[in-house]
Amino acid sequence: MQSVTPNARLGLVCAIVAQILWGCFPVYVNALRSIAPFDFVAHRAVWSFLLLVNLVFLSNWYPALGLPKREEIRSGLSARTTLIAYATAAVLIASNWIAFVWSVMNGHAIDASLGYYICPLIVVLLGVVFLRERLSKLRWLAVGFAAVGVGYTTFAEGTLLWVSLAIAGSFGFYGLIKKRAPLSALSGLTFETGVLFLPAVAYLLWRAFASDLPFGDYPVWVYLLILGSGAATILPLAFYATAVKHLPLSTVGFLQYIGPTIQFFIGVFLLNESMDYVRLTGFVFVWIGVAIFVVPPENSAERVG
Repeated sequence: MQSVTPNARLGLVCAIVAQILWGCFPVYVNALRSIAPFDFVAHRAVWSFLLLVNLVFLSNWYPALGLPKREEIRSGLSARTTLIAYATAAVLIASNWIAFVWSVMNGHAIDASLGYYICPLIVVLLGVVFLRERLSKLRWLAVGFAAVGVGYTTFAEGTLLWVSLAIAGSFGFYGLIKKRAPLSALSGLTFETGVLFLPAVAYLLWRAFASDLPFGDYPVWVYLLILGSGAATILPLAFYATAVKHLPLSTVGFLQYIGPTIQFFIGVFLLNESMDYVRLTGFVFVWIGVAIFVVPPENSAERVG
């Protein structure tokens, strides 16, 4: 596979856009609370794959758009290590979807937010341990502030549940795999959703014929949101996959605080969720850590992925 030359500006823009989209996604999920969590996740997998397959065919007519190429996907299918990598990524992202959707739809959005605040710490540490990325002393201080904020909120409120760890761990290791994965962002996503497609279709068929899935009972706008779940899923994942190709994993990790911060403001000002002093104190520590992290590094060692 041809290596990708890192482009820090492109990676930064893609990472920020991905986090903005993910930060707003709870509003999308909350609008579909009438759908069972597993049903929604299955629909995400199905419609994401069908969208990507259409993009593969579209790439034949518009090759300059950077869409997933049929030749790249075919060559990836012939490489065992590529198949294993993307199959693992598919399992991890499906686990992340299930944990997040279940938490939002069952009144545990705070635990989901906590998971996404833990996640960047895991991503940063994975970059240091597995990719030998180096952090300056100032950025280690930023890690410390963020860890104190997450730890304080966790133990003061006792909200460290399985869903927080599932969200943080699954997405952290997903980012690590995507960093090392050889295919382009959209081609890799085609692989991942392809792995999930048949199990998702089988599950939805079982729900339709052997359970109480209420087809025809939803308003039209619900079906439109279900159909749109593919695009709502692919867009941020594509931006994120591009970002990890061009930025150090440690930098991507700290930019991931943008998403939970947006969720924080949506929860407080749009969904009218309560914010006590314990949680607010934890957020302040995390925000200090983010502010420290955005200070330019002491040397260029952290800039190269």
